[in-house]
Amino acid sequence: MMTLYRPVAGIFAMACMAFAQTPAPPAFDVASVKALVGETHGAAFDITPNGVNFRSSALGFLIRWAYGMHQYQNYETVGLTWMEPGLGCVWFSVVAKTDRPVPVDQLKLMLRTLLTERLKLSLHRETRDIMVYVLSVGKDGPKLHESDTELDAEPNQRGNAFSEPLDFTGTSIKRLTETMSQFVTHLIVDETGLQGGYDFTLNVFKYQDYFVPDGRAVDMGPAFNKAMEPLGLKLELKRRPVEVLVIDHVEKAPVEN
Repeated sequence: MMTLYRPVAGIFAMACMAFAQTPAPPAFDVASVKALVGETHGAAFDITPNGVNFRSSALGFLIRWAYGMHQYQNYETVGLTWMEPGLGCVWFSVVAKTDRPVPVDQLKLMLRTLLTERLKLSLHRETRDIMVYVLSVGKDGPKLHESDTELDAEPNQRGNAFSEPLDFTGTSIKRLTETMSQFVTHLIVDETGLQGGYDFTLNVFKYQDYFVPDGRAVDMGPAFNKAMEPLGLKLELKRRPVEVLVIDHVEKAPVEN
């Protein structure tokens, strides 16, 4: 009878060893998560190699930062209304430190772990059809000048915000969409098929009458569309399949620090 149990014991021991060798998820060494009372809007935040300090942030903002999405726009997360700025929003203070400098991608993984532990966050990815801004080439083709300068050089802004034209030098379409994404309330999908870098000027403020209020922010998509007509490009709202984060569960009150 003893010999019958030896193989089983051996299998059990190997299973325990395999389980013990599973690496723990990246985590901060010291962290504080607090739900704030009386806060009405977000505050500035600090990211350093030794940690993060989100003084007053909506949960949707924190999740999108942790998962590498557009922090200020909620089109990539599907969750509860109190996660986003507006009536009933719950604001959080998150201060977390590491014992050594780490890359920002590691900080994001650590924040994911922290939100899971302290707010019991669980989520999954799925593809949904949502309204997005589609950037495409106009019927007469692109009218962009191919650049001789370094690809993706920073745009040279003449004035504040878009009060004056914005000059782009050696700019890829990807960089252009990243710039516009800061001022629109929908995801931008590039369907131009254009590669390389281009020199061009974008005068958005000229079309300020096309700015459309959205309740939370001002959507400059229609203004961008008009400003890009001389470039042979267009920006239109259309429905496209997009991968989003769906929040399955999360708590308003953090687990004690």
